[in-house]
Amino acid sequence: MVIISEDDGDNVPLAQLDGGSGLPKLEHPSRSRIVGAGPRLGPDGKPHYLIDDIPDSEKMRLIRESGIMGKLAGDQEHGAGSDDDAAAAAEAEAPESDLPAWVDAAIYTVGLAAVYGLFEALVSQQYSVEVSVAEIAQRMARAAPALYAIVYFTFRFRRQRAVALLMLAAACASGCYFLHLNMHSPRLGIMRRAPGLVTLWIYLTFLMDVRPAIIGAAVVGGFWLADPFKPTV
Repeated sequence: MVIISEDDGDNVPLAQLDGGSGLPKLEHPSRSRIVGAGPRLGPDGKPHYLIDDIPDSEKMRLIRESGIMGKLAGDQEHGAGSDDDAAAAAEAEAPESDLPAWVDAAIYTVGLAAVYGLFEALVSQQYSVEVSVAEIAQRMARAAPALYAIVYFTFRFRRQRAVALLMLAAACASGCYFLHLNMHSPRLGIMRRAPGLVTLWIYLTFLMDVRPAIIGAAVVGGFWLADPFKPTV
């Protein structure tokens, strides 16, 4: 048996080690010549790696084919914010659901019709008007087509700036008008408009982004505090 090492002079049979006993002679780690594996040293005494064997022309060809230089040049030309803008645009254009738009609109319409029916029952209860479940269901069915049209249009085009501004204006108008009816229109006939208004207000506030929703809530809250239509003494 022979011990293999990098130095040919060290490759000697075990029989020649430790007085021919066949066992290797153990040395203290501080005096041992065994060191950890590392890079080869070049003629200049510096570490020499495998990549150093590749010609510089071949390295430049690989870099050009990878497209790294073009990406770096594009980042420097358009600035650091280009990646954020591209990500925002991709997020805006990417569909948020695998379902068709009409299916999403139908699902939202079912929920809004339930909210509409709930407020119809609350208004009738407020004025002590008896109403059956069948009558509430009929009113929900009559309101469903209009709700579906609103949901389909706003849900599909809500990313457009003009539609977002229109949604904000409609949310502010419906919220303020609902508060006006609640405070200054005690008649049942006028209050029958409240279920549709509050349903529209809730839906638009839910669908808008955070900042427009906060602005709409602030406008409606300011209208409630100011109460511009309160009677003067």
